Amino acid sequence: MGYTRNAIEGFSFQTFLKIATAVVAIAKWAVIARVLTPETIGLFSLVTISLGVTEATTQTGVNLTIVRSKQSVKYFLDSAWVIAIIRGLVIGVVMILLGFVLSKFFDQPELLILVCLTALVPVIKGFINPSIIELQKELKFFHDASFRLLVTLSEAAFSIVVALLTKSIFALIGAMVFSALVEVVISFIFFKNRPRFVYQKSRAEEILHGAKWLSFSALFDYLNENLDNFLIGKLSGVRNLGLYHNAYAFAHRVNYDQAKSVTHGTLPIYSKLQNNPSRLMRAFMKATLSTMVFVTAVSVPLLLFPEFFVNLLLGEQWLEISGFLHWLVLAGIIQSFSALCYSLMMAKKAYSMVNLHLASSVFLMAVLVFFMSKSGGLSGASFAIFISRLVNVPILIWQIIQIKNENQ
Repeated sequence: MGYTRNAIEGFSFQTFLKIATAVVAIAKWAVIARVLTPETIGLFSLVTISLGVTEATTQTGVNLTIVRSKQSVKYFLDSAWVIAIIRGLVIGVVMILLGFVLSKFFDQPELLILVCLTALVPVIKGFINPSIIELQKELKFFHDASFRLLVTLSEAAFSIVVALLTKSIFALIGAMVFSALVEVVISFIFFKNRPRFVYQKSRAEEILHGAKWLSFSALFDYLNENLDNFLIGKLSGVRNLGLYHNAYAFAHRVNYDQAKSVTHGTLPIYSKLQNNPSRLMRAFMKATLSTMVFVTAVSVPLLLFPEFFVNLLLGEQWLEISGFLHWLVLAGIIQSFSALCYSLMMAKKAYSMVNLHLASSVFLMAVLVFFMSKSGGLSGASFAIFISRLVNVPILIWQIIQIKNENQ
């Protein structure tokens, strides 16, 4: 069936995508970090909190259901589009309401206006043609990588140009809205199958069948990635949040995003192999080993020369993050391993174990960040992230062993 070749092809294209995306992101932040202040970046981080929490709590499982199903994408097309549009509108309304709460909680009046503008993003994205899922389902990795890279380039170009012209946070928010529009337009131009606003109950029920567990997973995953921002923003102020936000993006996501690109390609392959246990485990072991070697190699320069890279890419005003960057780099390596395990667990429908690991990580992280950031500042908070990721690794290893034993 050629899934090994598909896996290699997928890894190659997804790796290319992430390297290209990383280069684009570095170029983008190299400009923005020199134009915008840590306070502005911190405010933007608070805006993204409202977007992330509403998206996570309204997860429908559309993509995962279609990828795992034996039915074609066209079979779900109309109902999936209706669900996505309704979800986008709900997210937009909830974000506006959340904007009132966040502006009061963080004592940042301008946050309400910024959140309201950002609420356009999920509303617009709701109209994306679901046919794009076909690229992942049918293992069309080159087209998938090209599509997502084009969206990334449009966002980066918009944010850089507007940041240079306005030197304001609207460069980042406007870029999110612009890239959402680009994604919608491209999804209708490049795919011949176009949805109609027709709701078919039976097909919608198939899509929403696993939504409960996936919603929990999405919420826990969101909290795992963003609760630290919420706590630091409240305990340490917007400026320190801006420093932490850039440090996290610069260190943690450099390696973690590489692993996520692999999971995007391996999930459909694992789903196709789930009835062939021996091939499934071999594919998982090969993908995990090669990816972990890659993300570790990418991380080593940041571990050895943090000040050099921070000064080179972000500028002198960000040099203080180099003192705690190594903890976030190490946390990113561990989180990469977690993402690779999640891909196998999702393919095997082990949603409860994914949720257990995520919930445990979130709880421990929240407790450690709360106490350690008070005594150790941003360095203490970063160390807390590392410890919370590390302590929960045995849960993943135990579950992988369980899956392996089930198949023997």
